[in-house]
Amino acid sequence: MLSLHKLDLTGSAGTVRLTATEATLLQAFAQSPDARLAFEQVAQCMGIVLSEEQKSNIQVRMVRLRKKLHEAGAEGAVIEAIRNVGYQFFDELDIRKS
Repeated sequence: MLSLHKLDLTGSAGTVRLTATEATLLQAFAQSPDARLAFEQVAQCMGIVLSEEQKSNIQVRMVRLRKKLHEAGAEGAVIEAIRNVGYQFFDELDIRKS
């Protein structure tokens, strides 16, 4: 469960604090019909302009987000890169605004 108000992600293994950017990104994945975001959409959620230099920044941030998801209890490949497309989220997420 993602609490947008508290910026907490709670799962079977516990609760993890998220940054506002990470919460925005997870919300965007949840609202996408196929849980897939293009690189441009990911960059927009992160508040950066997509460029070759920023792609490595995006990769680092995605690694950190995956780690937090696993700390909360997610198992397996939760977010995967899709070559020449973007990223896809492979888990269910309950979002609460309060």
